[in-house]
Amino acid sequence: MARRWFRLLLLLLALVSVVVHCCRALEEEDSQGLVKEDVVSLEGEELDDEDELEDLDEGLEDGGGGSDSFSSVETMAASKVVNVNDRDVERVVARFEYVLLLGYAPWCTQSQKLLPEFAAAALNLVQLGNPTVFAKVDAINNLATSSRYGIRGYPTLIFFVNGSRQAYSGGHSREEISLWVRKKTDNAVTTIRSEEEAEIILKKNLTTVLGYFDKLEGPEHEAFVAAAKSEMNTEFVQTTVAEVAQVFIRPPFVALRKPEPEYFSAFDGNFSPKEISLFVEMNKRPLLTVLNSKNANMVYSSPLKLHVLLFAETKDYESIKPLYMEAAQDFKSKVMFVVVDMEDKDFAMPMLAVYGLDRNKPVVAGLNNEDGSKYLMESDLTVENLKKFAADFYSRKLPLYFKSQPVPVENGLVKIVVGKTFDEVVMDDWKDVFLQVHAPWCPSCEKVNRVFEKLARHVQKVPSLLMAKFDAQANEHPSLMDVHSYPLLLLYPAGRKSSKPIVAQSQASWKKLLVFLKENVAIPFPVSNGDEIVPKAHGVNDVARLDAEQVKEINDPLSVENLEKEPVDEASGSQEVAEKLYLSSQSGNNVEDLYFAELNDEL
Repeated sequence: MARRWFRLLLLLLALVSVVVHCCRALEEEDSQGLVKEDVVSLEGEELDDEDELEDLDEGLEDGGGGSDSFSSVETMAASKVVNVNDRDVERVVARFEYVLLLGYAPWCTQSQKLLPEFAAAALNLVQLGNPTVFAKVDAINNLATSSRYGIRGYPTLIFFVNGSRQAYSGGHSREEISLWVRKKTDNAVTTIRSEEEAEIILKKNLTTVLGYFDKLEGPEHEAFVAAAKSEMNTEFVQTTVAEVAQVFIRPPFVALRKPEPEYFSAFDGNFSPKEISLFVEMNKRPLLTVLNSKNANMVYSSPLKLHVLLFAETKDYESIKPLYMEAAQDFKSKVMFVVVDMEDKDFAMPMLAVYGLDRNKPVVAGLNNEDGSKYLMESDLTVENLKKFAADFYSRKLPLYFKSQPVPVENGLVKIVVGKTFDEVVMDDWKDVFLQVHAPWCPSCEKVNRVFEKLARHVQKVPSLLMAKFDAQANEHPSLMDVHSYPLLLLYPAGRKSSKPIVAQSQASWKKLLVFLKENVAIPFPVSNGDEIVPKAHGVNDVARLDAEQVKEINDPLSVENLEKEPVDEASGSQEVAEKLYLSSQSGNNVEDLYFAELNDEL
């Protein structure tokens, strides 16, 4: 009985062994089948060398697996995009000649849009036999990789050549990624030999530079190829077939084709890499360029530095687009007409803030990308007005635009100055103006503002002194464009507004600021015991209008010789006062007392 059970157990063990062996054989057969279905390796070559496959598998096993790491040749060949992590990314970068690495964040909407384009570009290049390895890494969950390669924003693309990092400057569509990688790794120019190949190029609907030559050699062709290598984001194609070139004139000939009504531009310069590249750069962009966070660097790096910007929501843009495009046709290669992508809110909103504009209605603005100067079209949106704005912009005839809050209706002891009123209020030559420049986000501005308000209460009876404040975040003025530290207290003395304002170094005490004013104002005011202001001209609401020269005389009594050298302008309407100042200087009388006496007499 025991022997019978023992034999039965041996039989069962034998059956289990056979089943396990068969399963393993089936797995190996399925594995070989998968490899045969797609035998393209990471290097874009057929995997015929078993030793290479084994080495690759061993390297992956040493690097650790995980759901984010590629674990088999089958997965790598099927997906075309390699998933890497902290443990194996360096091995991949070092192993292959060309690697394009995508650092992404799972929650990032821009990453989600780029991932399928990235995979499609990888598939396209594998089909073309391109050797570039496409790899992606979850930069949020692989912080060592993010730190090592400086991945701080998402998505980030990095190109490696033999382990050496190079900046990626291409676009984010599958066509743009494929083109950029091909330019880096293959020939910069695509040769077309048949009309069918030409149709394939045209169906891509990309901006394309066409070169027609007798033969693909010689100085003209060399210049064309050199330009193609420098223009990383533009497709260059060449042909020696007349039927393909169609109606092109005799070779050598270069032209640029764009997928829009203004579609063809012929090159008429000298055949040099520099001139061909400049021709392409000036003509390759569409009449209307959509500006967003993806292409901002490429747009700003264009040699076309004058940009007309349209801010419009989608519902408004469709009706404005025909007008905008018609105006743009007159300024090709002179002014770039740009449509700010309002859907890319993280990019568009800060741009609107730079202009201080309202997003509820379409706005056209100008930007000189060379010096940062800004302009605003304040007329109605018509073709004629757009053309005039662009023409004046190109001719440098437009007035500079500085953002400004609305002019305040009411003011307290401290007058609120905005961009529109700065010249009128602060640069008024007849008053000393003490200005507080602040920003809402400034942590110490609130404390200084309380000191400033207290000072304003003590000097409110001084008619020659104006206390004012200026929000530098919501307003701009050319004289304050270099101010980046807040708060800042500036004194603009009467009669000396063309000179730089005097900076108050001490901001902690209103009494110290009062001493600062007494020492630096152009029109003196007395201070009695208790620091209470006692104006000498009682009942006067404002200081008499004196010209700059008279204010200077009041503070710095001149000698008779100096007065004779610098006569007062009779057109100022204060010749009589000037004469009395002159006589006073001869008799030794106090000029300040004479001024207030004369002011009371006039009243």
